[in-house]
Amino acid sequence: MTDDAVDPHTEHPDPPLIHPLVQEVDGRAFPIDGRSDPAVQVSLVVPTFNEAANIGQLLRSLHEVLTGTGTAFELIVVDDDSPDRTWEVAAGVAAELPGIRVLRRTGASGLATAVICGWAHARGAVLGVIDGDGQHPPAVVADLVAAMDERTDVAVASRHVPGGGVSNWSAIRRLLSRGAQALGLLLLPGTVGRVTDPMSGFFLVRRDVVAGADLDPVGYKILLEVLARGDVRRVAERPYVFLERTEGESKVAAGHYVGYLRHLMRLRLHPLRSRALVRYLLVTAVALVADAAVFLWIFDQQGWNLTRSAAIAGEAGILLTVALHDLWTFAGRATRGALDRIRRLLGVQIALGTLLFGRLLVINVLVNWFHLGPLAAFCVALAAITPASHLLGSRLTWRGVRT
Repeated sequence: MTDDAVDPHTEHPDPPLIHPLVQEVDGRAFPIDGRSDPAVQVSLVVPTFNEAANIGQLLRSLHEVLTGTGTAFELIVVDDDSPDRTWEVAAGVAAELPGIRVLRRTGASGLATAVICGWAHARGAVLGVIDGDGQHPPAVVADLVAAMDERTDVAVASRHVPGGGVSNWSAIRRLLSRGAQALGLLLLPGTVGRVTDPMSGFFLVRRDVVAGADLDPVGYKILLEVLARGDVRRVAERPYVFLERTEGESKVAAGHYVGYLRHLMRLRLHPLRSRALVRYLLVTAVALVADAAVFLWIFDQQGWNLTRSAAIAGEAGILLTVALHDLWTFAGRATRGALDRIRRLLGVQIALGTLLFGRLLVINVLVNWFHLGPLAAFCVALAAITPASHLLGSRLTWRGVRT
């Protein structure tokens, strides 16, 4: 190789320091390569915009927590050129404490893209994100680090597992949060259903899970993008209580929920990128075929009555769906053992049993009132009721669980 040749393994070299402790970068989110520095285990990105009042204390707390874990780490502040000069305050803390880097991003804005930008410049084998407003408790980072054992690909801080919650949210904000999650389950059950808190902005992920992935988030959350496009097999969740701001103003606005919907739709239109969604749809199709086959065998071959045949066929479809999703679709999700499986099975039986009763009612109405043939009535009811059953079953039984 000549002196002026370009090494093909050299990726987007870091730009020079313009400020002594602040690295200025452009707004592009470079691809995340698979190489890490053995000297750094965890790279935690803190995206900021106008957080000068919060960033100092947050960085000191995070530094103390991560030091206590015994993990080699770096904290990377990615600031979107804040008018309140957040980047300058962060640089002051970096001068006091080792392991803190500050990136001042120009030419782009947005929390999710800022995270990708930070990950692209990170050196750790494990990448992470925590909001810069102080609403994510720094102490929980230690729980997430501990969860990243050799079997875990993503460790998520969740408000919706035992021990988690929100400190002082209004009823409207709680409703919007839950509504956004329910909408995600309807559009992307195989992705959103893997965790209890898909809108969490507080998690760790192994670098090789997202290395080379085409991450292109819309809005202000990136976890959905990681789950849908990354090579995620096993997820762990740890509880946290979402705190209220002590300084500054909340940046949550109606536009964030619009961005979340756009993000869902973008991921929904590319289902082949999500293996879990493809598996989910295949399991649904197999369950429908099995449901119909059992009904035909019992009703047509064994001569049982219509209602009993439809009930047994529906139950067979329910049990097959639970088994296939547990063993195949969501095989990477951990459970809490036999008790958890029993709880989840009872939950789906109650929910889908109610819809199964509705299906039996529709069948009898079609046969007795509209004089439709039994087989035709069964097929109509199957097509009308079963899709809703599977969506509800996903919500109740294959949601994320703490490991």
